[in-house]
Amino acid sequence: MPSPRGQASSPERPVPRWLEWSPPLTETAVDAPALERALAQLREQGFTILERVIEPTLVDALVGAIRRIERESGAAPRGNPAEGYATLRTYNLLAKDAVFQAMPVHDAVLPLVERALDPGCLLSGMTAIDIGPGEKPQPIHPDDLVMTVPRPHPPLMCTSLWALTDFTEANGATRLIPGSHRETGLPDQGSLPASIPAEMPAGSVLVIDGSLWHGGGGNSTVDTWRIGVNVQYCAGFCRPQQNQYLGVPREITRTFSDRLLELCGYSLYKGIMGHIDGESPAIVLGDGRLSERAYASPRMRALAERES
Repeated sequence: MPSPRGQASSPERPVPRWLEWSPPLTETAVDAPALERALAQLREQGFTILERVIEPTLVDALVGAIRRIERESGAAPRGNPAEGYATLRTYNLLAKDAVFQAMPVHDAVLPLVERALDPGCLLSGMTAIDIGPGEKPQPIHPDDLVMTVPRPHPPLMCTSLWALTDFTEANGATRLIPGSHRETGLPDQGSLPASIPAEMPAGSVLVIDGSLWHGGGGNSTVDTWRIGVNVQYCAGFCRPQQNQYLGVPREITRTFSDRLLELCGYSLYKGIMGHIDGESPAIVLGDGRLSERAYASPRMRALAERES
């Protein structure tokens, strides 16, 4: 393996087996061949679309919750190129309605994300994006824009965009530049390759590599709103975009499933990272779930013994 920047190479050391440990993969609602095809598309072109994988009843419930929150909060466009001039955005969804708890752990989406990142991945954030008539196209960008690592690189982020209404080119379907996750730099807004609209029916999910160049489309309709929810994940050693520890009240967090707690960072990554005085961060919930000692859990002792 060539050494970086001309430095002398050193012998590669095998990674200890206890550092390779990850939680078990989530059981998938998608058949294995379809899951493998989606993963291959994600790796090759930087995106894939899972058509009509979300239950219509859940779609309706999510739309209802978003509309209620928008009304009660007096939501208004934030008026900047990233968040839009005719778009309503709602952040921190897990704190606002229990119905959103089904999204990060959905068995038609999470298994693909786990395979693209790793099963120890984290929920980076959840945002409802309601693009209104007259909206301008969002600047093309990758979601991992702030990650200062050489490009291209292995996936560090993975974004799933749930279509809660039909996504069409006219109403603001996300624009994608296929294969751009393999670029060595960042997009130049004055000289961009051709993009395509991610058109899909309600109940579908667009999954993209965090390095893929993309942006919300413009809405040229007169009266059609395009509602989507961005459910974003990052590798377990990265900092999430939205702070689930402080943003979601503890009494709500205690209602989460164990898998959702793990995604929100209430367990140890690789049995080490994220501890509080050597204990799992879930200790702050006080209900005994996800209890574990850093470096000394039964699973890590067993793996270390196999290593020796």
